[in-house]
Amino acid sequence: MEFNLDDALNELVTNNKLDEAINLAEDKLSELPKTDFHKILGKDLKHLAVGLSEYLELFYKSAREQIDVKALYAEMNGFTINYDLWFVDLFAFAELGGLDDFDWLADYDVPSEKSMVINGLEELQEAYRDYLENDKGSDEALTEAFEVCELIIILRLHELFKEARKLAITQKANWGKVPLFVTAHDSGLLYEVRA
Repeated sequence: MEFNLDDALNELVTNNKLDEAINLAEDKLSELPKTDFHKILGKDLKHLAVGLSEYLELFYKSAREQIDVKALYAEMNGFTINYDLWFVDLFAFAELGGLDDFDWLADYDVPSEKSMVINGLEELQEAYRDYLENDKGSDEALTEAFEVCELIIILRLHELFKEARKLAITQKANWGKVPLFVTAHDSGLLYEVRA
């Protein structure tokens, strides 16, 4: 990639400018030769917001029985290589770590016992399967589309959590005011969820 898309997206995400980040990433993907990864364009995960808010509420109540919950963290599995099932796990913390260094997210106090399945992007799961199982990594344009699509999916995950946060605030859910961070496994694109 000519400019560092990761850095540009990180800056936008840090400043809670998800729409701008999504537009930037989608514009970048649109510039590339069309692939199956382009099926992400215009798609989102908002249909999962109600279920996600309920999942977070149940987890928060369960975690609160064990600790005084000061922060929550959500992580999507490494979806580009685990294309058969996409899901999110939750983690609760008794302490809110610093916002300059997020290494503390690895030291959770309570993990979720069940994952929430992410559905609605099965065409993309198939695109990742095809790319990996058919060893298409030597195609530079396809690899770039693979990478940009990955970023868009993570941004759409952030957007989903933002929608769930809005619902939680409206419904006065217990978890609604707890600091919440979200990303995908092995991604540096971490979002502190704000409504």
